[in-house]
Amino acid sequence: MVYISLLSQERLLMGPSSPDFSQALDQNNAFIHILGQLEYSQHPFAATILSYGIVTAADMVPFLPCQPLAIALGAQLGFRLAFPITTLGQTTAGILAFSAARKAANSDLANDMATTKLSPKALEKLQEFRSMTDAGEQGDVRILLALIGLRLAPFFPFSAGNYLLGGTTSVPLRLFIVATLLGCIASNLLSVSIGAGGAMVFFSSVDDGMLAHL
Repeated sequence: MVYISLLSQERLLMGPSSPDFSQALDQNNAFIHILGQLEYSQHPFAATILSYGIVTAADMVPFLPCQPLAIALGAQLGFRLAFPITTLGQTTAGILAFSAARKAANSDLANDMATTKLSPKALEKLQEFRSMTDAGEQGDVRILLALIGLRLAPFFPFSAGNYLLGGTTSVPLRLFIVATLLGCIASNLLSVSIGAGGAMVFFSSVDDGMLAHL
């Protein structure tokens, strides 16, 4: 089983919204290490289901960046298998986190997270979106487009955003699901491709090196 270290990519992809880079890095490495222990060749179905569960669990941790895990899966499984696993896992995590925050008795925790953990730019955009949904006069299309923009914004944390959007806004769940799925597709097209492409280059260079010594 091949385990590929992605520390350099994690450092590049983690945004300033992460409150503790070292802690988040350790958490990402723990999830990636678990993936590295799965025997896909011997137990493909079980390993795939477990990978989906690991992606879902990782993306429910607030402020934990999702890109490193997607890159790791892309490197380990290739684009064809890793892309649907990461996209569905992240979307599932988004729905669970959003629903949990929406059903909470109050949104004090989400509001506290927004005011103390977000960057000023991210907080400003969240407040603008909250005002738009609270007004009740915006059409679904306009809200959906604004939500997609927020989901794709590099300064707005994806995992924590699931809780913030559920606990501090009145956006409908159906619009959240559509925007989150589209955001996950766009994000994982890049992240999984980086991992899969990097693995191909790595193994190609290894094969070339072995042939050179024959």
